Amino acid sequence: MDNIKIREVHSWLNKALQDLRSAEWLIESPDALYDAVGFHCQQSSEKALKAYLTWHDQSFGKTHSLVALVAICLSIDTSFGDLREAATTLTPYAVITRYPGDLPEIPRNGAEEAIRLAHLVWDFVTDKLPPDTYPNT
Repeated sequence: MDNIKIREVHSWLNKALQDLRSAEWLIESPDALYDAVGFHCQQSSEKALKAYLTWHDQSFGKTHSLVALVAICLSIDTSFGDLREAATTLTPYAVITRYPGDLPEIPRNGAEEAIRLAHLVWDFVTDKLPPDTYPNT
């Protein structure tokens, strides 16, 4: 196997796992930061999808849209349709959680759902990649 590609995919997955663990830590903190949980869940899912696309030599440009990334993944494997709901829910958290605006802050149950969806994406993607690409957990 191509060691350079394995290292690149590993790097994407390592960053994705760090974001997922950050989200879990933030929701359990005494001063839980639900918007930050949503942001890290979106980031984790984005990086996991980019790891999959990197493995398959697919370009993805500079996008934070999980919907767009899932669409590219669908061209490789139609089972990625199972991630449409997660992509639709998590995509807005890339931006709305970082800036003040008209949208309300994420409530605890929204942050819990974001973590559930990020785990769904993580598990789905890592099941489709070879184990030697996984980060050390």
